[in-house]
Amino acid sequence: MEILTILGSPHDPAVSTILAHQLIKGAQASANHVTIFDAGHHPLAPVKMDADNHLLPGDAVTERLFDQMVAADLIVFATPMFYYGMSSQMKAVIDHMGERDEQLHDDKQAILVASAPHNDFDPLKSEFKAIFDHLGWKFAGQVLAGKETTPHHLRFYPDLAYELGKSLN
Repeated sequence: MEILTILGSPHDPAVSTILAHQLIKGAQASANHVTIFDAGHHPLAPVKMDADNHLLPGDAVTERLFDQMVAADLIVFATPMFYYGMSSQMKAVIDHMGERDEQLHDDKQAILVASAPHNDFDPLKSEFKAIFDHLGWKFAGQVLAGKETTPHHLRFYPDLAYELGKSLN
């Protein structure tokens, strides 16, 4: 299976990134091929519109990312929660998805990996559910690390992420 993992945290080290890497290790242990795009440390520029209100194509990095998205069977979105939503780096990726909306409507799967200093993931889950539903993607799982702001206190979440990755095939 071709898996694309999009990291959306500007933190270093980031809880959501650590969990995504555990998921990747599990996925690779099950013979999946994983590609990583780090939007947290290499963010996409905000979307731009032309005079007719159409999205303008992104740069070469954006285009390469969307080629990878189109080719992927499963996409992992890993982001911290900032003010009950995804990071701005992840939001830029989502906003640019409109450039390839028709190509992204496909039989894909998606996973959400997120961290927050609280346990209320409902706004974030709702946001991603709407995106996945719009694209016709199957929700394949989640790892939501609540009350986690530092990598030093991850408890059982890395094991959950690894096992979710290992179950993918």
